[in-house]
Amino acid sequence: MSGEPLSSEPLTDEEYSELGKTMGMLFQRIMRSRREPEGGQIAALSMLAKCGPIRSSDLAKELFLDQSTVSRHVAHLESDGLVEKVADPKDGRATQLHLTDLGQKHIHDFWHKRIDAMREGFEHWDPADLRTLGLLMNRYVEDFAAIVAKAQEQAKNPESQSSDIPPAQLQNGPSTAERTANE
Repeated sequence: MSGEPLSSEPLTDEEYSELGKTMGMLFQRIMRSRREPEGGQIAALSMLAKCGPIRSSDLAKELFLDQSTVSRHVAHLESDGLVEKVADPKDGRATQLHLTDLGQKHIHDFWHKRIDAMREGFEHWDPADLRTLGLLMNRYVEDFAAIVAKAQEQAKNPESQSSDIPPAQLQNGPSTAERTANE
């Protein structure tokens, strides 16, 4: 930061643009730094570790992914011995995905490496600033989830739209042309 005092005035379009670019760079650098072969596979393993045995269709919903994408991830995880399909106790015709012991170890090791990398990256930060960052990031995630849910609801029920903003724009933000036209 430039050391300028923080203003309580609403952000300008340029400030929102810079914030968006900064967040984009962060996500881009996180994705580039991952040494895992497939981020979606880690997401699937993490969700299985969190939720326990779950049907593939439910995993797809939890990850906001298409069923075919989850099936591809599961096939790789299964061939690596990280996931196995077990009979669904509620419906013997269906299967659930279950982490194997190797899958549990893999996700455990992954998160410990991630924590070590974060600790190294933030070692010069004040702990109070890190806690504030965590609170603000959680708040943003919750707000973003609400925006996405609202856009999905509006897409399902177009007659209930109370906004002039199309659902796709709520999810992605205005295009460059739209921002330029509004300036």
